[in-house]
Amino acid sequence: MLAKAPITIYYFSGTGNTLLMADAIKKAFEQRHYTATLKNMTQASASDATNEGLLGIVVPVAVQSTFPLVWDFIEQLPPGNGRPVFLADTMESFSGGIVGPMKKVLMKKGYTCIAAREFKMATSMQTTLKKAEEGMLKNKKALLEADAYVQAIVTEKAVWPRIPFLSDAMRAISKGRGIWTKTSKRIELEAPLCIQCGLCEKHCPVDAMTMTAGGVQIQYEKCMACMRCVNYCPKNAFTLGGKHVTQKKVTAIKTL
Repeated sequence: MLAKAPITIYYFSGTGNTLLMADAIKKAFEQRHYTATLKNMTQASASDATNEGLLGIVVPVAVQSTFPLVWDFIEQLPPGNGRPVFLADTMESFSGGIVGPMKKVLMKKGYTCIAAREFKMATSMQTTLKKAEEGMLKNKKALLEADAYVQAIVTEKAVWPRIPFLSDAMRAISKGRGIWTKTSKRIELEAPLCIQCGLCEKHCPVDAMTMTAGGVQIQYEKCMACMRCVNYCPKNAFTLGGKHVTQKKVTAIKTL
């Protein structure tokens, strides 16, 4: 059985799915009488992570890997000194470039990678009501599966696989800045709808939004297309590839 030491779960969530998953995992540990704490990667310093207890990493999949913000956080973690760590990621359908590469990075830093699991959840790029309905069902199923994942961790039956060639190749695609800029440029503002409330500027995790007299401007060289602005704009003023999305607001924006 997993030792009854404190558990710290670091997470990043663009539009809310991953926060729901991180919270479900936390509660599943607490139901088994473990002490678990959630920490937002955008508000915590990786260098301050202690070597005590189990470390959890809960992040979304993006560009078949995960966001640069997450990789930067992982790279800044202190030496693991054998500390056990688990991973959970949330995705619409497929990743390929996160489970193996993250294990490789963490092992190099001295962590013991004990478990990894991927959960299919709603897309943050919902352009149809059908996608929105499918997403609700995916989320419900994934949050139920979180309990089984924690049980496997606690009973030490979980594993963290590594697929060297495929995963490293997929990770290579997301390493350059170009793919993120290209992806973020699909997001545009429909200026007449913008009420200049400043919500997107305030809550952008990478400070890529600047409010101007003509509405918000997106700094594409910084944006990583986490879709928070698109999904939480009160007027749905952003478009994705020229289309308005069916907004997904699974939690209050102030909690992200």
